[in-house]
Amino acid sequence: MERHWAQRILASVLVLQAPGLVQAEVETYTSGADRVAAADPYASFEGVGRISDITRKTGGAMYRLDLAKPLPLTSVKAKSKGKLKITSMTLITDKQERIPIKAFANITMSETDQPVVSEALTMPGGIAMIEIQAEAMGGSAGLEVTAVSNQEAPQFVPRDELSCSKKFDAILKEKLDVVQLWAGRAESSAADSWQEKYASKEFTKYVADFITTLKESKDSYASTEYTLTLLNFFTDRHNASRVGSASEQGYKAMATETFDIFLASFQIQQTCRVVSSDALIEITLDFQKKQEASKPDSRARKMYEMMIGKLGKFIPTQYRKELATKNLAFRQADNEGYKFYKQFVASKADSALKGTYQEMSSTAYALAEQALMKEVKTLDNEKTYQLIVEFQGKYNDPANYPQETMMKYLVILSDHSNFLRSTLGQ
Repeated sequence: MERHWAQRILASVLVLQAPGLVQAEVETYTSGADRVAAADPYASFEGVGRISDITRKTGGAMYRLDLAKPLPLTSVKAKSKGKLKITSMTLITDKQERIPIKAFANITMSETDQPVVSEALTMPGGIAMIEIQAEAMGGSAGLEVTAVSNQEAPQFVPRDELSCSKKFDAILKEKLDVVQLWAGRAESSAADSWQEKYASKEFTKYVADFITTLKESKDSYASTEYTLTLLNFFTDRHNASRVGSASEQGYKAMATETFDIFLASFQIQQTCRVVSSDALIEITLDFQKKQEASKPDSRARKMYEMMIGKLGKFIPTQYRKELATKNLAFRQADNEGYKFYKQFVASKADSALKGTYQEMSSTAYALAEQALMKEVKTLDNEKTYQLIVEFQGKYNDPANYPQETMMKYLVILSDHSNFLRSTLGQ
């Protein structure tokens, strides 16, 4: 039987970064591309958090790095920026247990020093936070903390993450109030009157200022909730504006630019936009409901169609990044593939997300295939045979399972034993 192997999924790097006191980023390091896909207890996944502007006050101050998801850690590394003293470093579990790290008890670090590495950490529970008592020694100093896990890449969430979103929400709201003032004046004026012309000119000017503010911000973004409110509001106003008016064009520009920046914010170094692929699917489905509620020839329908199309193409990319930070075993990856395959099969032919579900399912199934190639080596003949029976049944059920993937599983399993290969077709 000719083998058909899916292309290997290469490890992606999901990077998160925030301005101000604390920054965080996630990096995935492995001994090879295959390791990301397999349930390997020796896999090494790293997430980096940074603390800047450490106080020079005697005795220092307490700094906290929160993990977005509690994870077991195998070690912690620290690198100094400038000279500083670490009085203590403590791991806080998701059950609020405190575990001091001996390697960081009362040590002084300089920028020229090699990173300090903790003792091997073997606690089975998930770590939710790292607390560091630190003091700058004679000048500005910062600290880079790397958390290492064999499960998936730790993601640090800076404590000022929400404030940057809320602050930027307020800035945009203030600018939008001015836009709305001139929009109201233009729309209430007689067509082609001097009042309308002047109000339209001012409206267009403030629309440009709103868009410039969106594009110039490199460190913070409007919260996801407020961004979605803006997108729906701009789309509604674009749809209701007089055809050919400044309002029609202005609201279209604000909707388009806001959406493009929203989408781009998932791909660059920031922390004010941490949204899972599942959440993006929910956003897309909500847009789809609004699209279906709009008139067939309306401007709102076209706007939602544009946003749905771009999200549908982007979501699989975000999903691949998420999978690359996880150390999924065969069963876990297979369950992921099946979950999205069911959604693909259940979707109508004209559904905007049908292709999205198919691509996500294929990605997860390919990951499962790679994991199975490694895990099958640990199975005895009886377990291997039981898996063959299971997936032979699924192969015979093409309405609910992808036959090509089930066949790949069967080939991997049957190759594990000459005896099993001879009984595969029975």
